[in-house]
Amino acid sequence: MKPQRLSLLIVEDERPLARLWVMELGDLVEATLAHSVTEGREKLKGRGYDAVLLDLHLPDGNGLELLRELNQRSDDSAVIILTGNADLDSAIQALRLGAYDYLVKPCKIEELEQRLRRISRERTLANENIALRQQLRTQRIDSLELIGSSAPMAEVKKLIARVAPSDASVLIHGETGTGKEVAARLIHANSGRREQAFVPLNCAALPRELAESELFGHRKGAFTGADRDHRGLVQAAAGGTLFLDEVGDLPLDVQAKFLRLLESKEGRRVGDSEPYRTDVRVIAATHRDLRQDVTSGKFRQDLFYRLATFELKLPPLRQISDDLPVIAQHLLQNSTVRNSQAVRFGSKALAAMSDYSWPGNVRELRNVIERATILCDGPEIGPEHLNLPGGGGVERPSAPIVTGNLAEMEWQMIENSLRIHGGNKTAAARSLGISLRTLYNKLEAKASELHSPSAASSH
Repeated sequence: MKPQRLSLLIVEDERPLARLWVMELGDLVEATLAHSVTEGREKLKGRGYDAVLLDLHLPDGNGLELLRELNQRSDDSAVIILTGNADLDSAIQALRLGAYDYLVKPCKIEELEQRLRRISRERTLANENIALRQQLRTQRIDSLELIGSSAPMAEVKKLIARVAPSDASVLIHGETGTGKEVAARLIHANSGRREQAFVPLNCAALPRELAESELFGHRKGAFTGADRDHRGLVQAAAGGTLFLDEVGDLPLDVQAKFLRLLESKEGRRVGDSEPYRTDVRVIAATHRDLRQDVTSGKFRQDLFYRLATFELKLPPLRQISDDLPVIAQHLLQNSTVRNSQAVRFGSKALAAMSDYSWPGNVRELRNVIERATILCDGPEIGPEHLNLPGGGGVERPSAPIVTGNLAEMEWQMIENSLRIHGGNKTAAARSLGISLRTLYNKLEAKASELHSPSAASSH
């Protein structure tokens, strides 16, 4: 990853020197100037900086006062102390108080630039670590490829190739399990941001009360339990791509803050009064009809249009049945089951898979194949290993009627899965490929629908 531009507070009473530094540092920093302890304290109110360049001798006090205050609030700014030759003891004291480094005045611009580039690299690595930890929390991605050459899949690949080089926001539509995150990663991998972080977030699995903090970060003491500063995923994705899966589950108050991010490239940590600037591309995905959510007031109309600058629709597996054999073979070759002897599908197994409508799409297909590789003792998988409806063995969720209403199809899948798993919601959610919270939300919505006056009058 390339180092990111730093937000830098310069607290220096020699104004011409401070302005010279700003000019010489160029695109490396976005600088804010203060010329006294009082001004520095004001600039630090309600905002954090990546780095602080702090002179020890200021007109109204000692820079160590500001350093102590930064330590008390657990600020994560990297502080570089400026001191004279005769005052090295103060510089050592500053290092003991947590200063990042010190420079002796008059310092060369090359020395200052070197320190700032090192801070920038360390910040970039920290953001990369946050991004990697976030990726580990998301579902496994079998490969960075959309398999298949059918007409619908060829159209998807063509659209990805067109939109990837731009910085446009993208809204990906598709049923659960159709590969929306794979498509988002492909867009990122073929963009000018490919060297920067790809940070995924499943909004459906995000606790409502922590959504703003997780996305935008928070300051120490901003709320109960905030015992340290936290850099959010928006900052972790700086220069790269933030992927919001199931964006329809984003709380309305956070939607407003996200709209500001898209319009002005500004975010604000919880507890800060001033925003930070960031450069991040947003790709969102949903299996819901967001236009209907806009009409019902569940999703902001202005945010929808900002996200839907470019819309991409992924076809369900039943609409690309010609691609099913090659997709299945690809998943078999990339199976995580160790010591499996299975290397191919028999003709009857392929026929059984072609006859099934795959309500869970590729995610369900992958799970079926992994189970089959465990059951299969030879090189060829047969229909008896697949455990599909009509193929014997334990019953699986039956295929919904394709011509039916999408909501009815979804509810049928939920009912079948709950029945098969004996009412165990955790197991049902896992087999459906959704979070437990999403399952509970759907059950509550169905209960409300059944008890509504309109539903009662129809009985």
